[in-house]
Amino acid sequence: MSVLSEISARELLVPLVAAPLIGALLCIFLKKRVSDVVAAIFAAITLVLALGAIGGVFGNLGSTITVPLGRLAMLGGETGQAPLVFELSIDALSALMLFMVTVIGFLVVVYSSEYLSPNNVEHPAGENKGRYYAWMLLFLGAMVGIAVSGNFLQMFIFWELTTICSWALISHYQDEASLRAGFKALIMTAIGGLFFMLALVVLYLSLDSNPFAFDALGRLSPEVRNLVFVFLLIGAWAKAAQFPFFTWLPDAMAAPTPVSCYLHAAAMVKAGVFLMARVVSGSYGLSYGMGLLTGLMAVGTIFIVVFLFLFQDDLKKILALSTISHLGYILIACALGVWGSATAFEGGLLHIAAHGCGKGLLFLAVGMLTYYTGTRRISELSGVGRKLPLLALAFFVGVFTVTGVPPFAGFWSKFMIITGGFEIGGLGAVISILLLIESLIAFGFFLWIGQRIFLGEPSPATARVSGSTPIMGAVLIILSILCLVVPIFAFPLIQHIPLGM
Repeated sequence: MSVLSEISARELLVPLVAAPLIGALLCIFLKKRVSDVVAAIFAAITLVLALGAIGGVFGNLGSTITVPLGRLAMLGGETGQAPLVFELSIDALSALMLFMVTVIGFLVVVYSSEYLSPNNVEHPAGENKGRYYAWMLLFLGAMVGIAVSGNFLQMFIFWELTTICSWALISHYQDEASLRAGFKALIMTAIGGLFFMLALVVLYLSLDSNPFAFDALGRLSPEVRNLVFVFLLIGAWAKAAQFPFFTWLPDAMAAPTPVSCYLHAAAMVKAGVFLMARVVSGSYGLSYGMGLLTGLMAVGTIFIVVFLFLFQDDLKKILALSTISHLGYILIACALGVWGSATAFEGGLLHIAAHGCGKGLLFLAVGMLTYYTGTRRISELSGVGRKLPLLALAFFVGVFTVTGVPPFAGFWSKFMIITGGFEIGGLGAVISILLLIESLIAFGFFLWIGQRIFLGEPSPATARVSGSTPIMGAVLIILSILCLVVPIFAFPLIQHIPLGM
C-alpha cells in the first residue's frame, strides 16, 4: 500500500504545481462572476491534488517522494556532473506547508467572490476581478512550488515569484497608499532575495556535488556553513518581516483583506519561516552562535512589535504586528532546535499550522466586519456582537487560538515551544519566560479589543449593518473548526520531520 501511495503522490506533483498556474492564465481574460467560478474551480482542483499528494506522505511517514525534472548542463563545469536543479518532492515538512497553503488558498478565493463586490461598504468593488484572481492563483501556485521544491535553487525561483505576486496584490486598489505599500514590500523582500541568492552562490562554489540539496549545509566547513546560514537567515527575516525589515508588513494592510489573510496565514511571510525550518531540519553541525543569533533577533522583534501594537487603532495593523510576533515564535523554535530541543522545534512546526488557522480566521473576520461597517478602527466600533453573532464567535476563536488558550491549536504549539526552552535551561529558560510574558500581554490586549468591539451599545458604524453574507460565514465556520482540529492532522507529520543537530 505504501508503494502505491508513493507512486500516486509522485504522479500528482507536476499537475499540483501546474493547476493554479493554468487557472491564473485563464482568469486574465475573464470578468466578474465568471472569474469567481473559474478561480474557485482551479483553487479546488489544487486543493484536491494537494490532499492526494499529502495522503501519499501519510501512507509512508518518514519517506520523501521525489520527481526529478532536469539538470542545467552549464552548472556542471568542465568535468563534474550538472546538479539536479529542477525537481519536485514532498515529505512530512512539505506536506504540512502544502496543507496550509492550499486549504487557506481555496478558502480565500471563495471568500473573495463575496468580498470583492459593490456591497462592500469599505471598498465597493466588482471590476478587475479577473486580474485579482490571476495574481491570487499565481501566488497560490508559487507557494505550492515553495512547499514541494526539491532543493534550494528551485525554492528560490518560486520564492522570487511570491515577491512579485505580493507586490501586485498589495497594490490591487491602485490608490496612493496601496501603490506605496506594494512597492515597499517589493523592495524590502527583494533585499532578502538577494541574500538568498548569495547563499546559493556560496553553496555552488563550495560543493562539487548536489550543492543546492537541503542537506548541503551539513557538508560545508563550519565557517562557510555559518556564512551560508546567515545569508539564508537574512532572506528569511525579510520575507517573514522580522527586524529590521518588519515595517513593510503593517503598511501592506492597504491590500484587500483576503490578500492580507493569505499573506499572513499561509503565504509570503510563512515562506520565510518555512525556509528556516527546512534549513534546521536538514543541516547538521549548526553552531550555538547561529541559534543565539536567530533566537535573540526573534525575541527582540517580538517585543518591539508588542510595544507598537499597544498604540494602534487600526485592526488590520494590529493583526499584522501580531503576525510578526508569531513568526518570531517559529524562529525561536528553530533556534531552540539548533540548541538541541526537538520539543521546541516540533512546537514551531505546529505553530505554522496553528497560527495559520487562527490568524486567517481573524483577518477574514475583520474583513467581514469592514465589509458591513466600512471601518476597521477600534474607536469607531462597538456592539457588533448584537448584529453579527457569528462574526463575534469567529473573532474570539481566532483570538483564543493565536494567544494559546486550550484546547485550541495555538495552546499546543506554544506549550511545546515554551517547554522546549525550559528543557534546555539557561538562556532557553529565559526566552521561555519572556514568551510567557508576551502571551499574557497579547491575551489581555486582544480580549480588550474583543470586548470593545463586540459588546456594548452599537456605534453609528455598527447600527447600519444589514443583510447576510453566507459564503463569508461558511468560510469563518470552516476555519473555526480547523482551529480546533488541525493538530490532529499536524502531529503525525511533525513527529517525522528530522532535526539536524
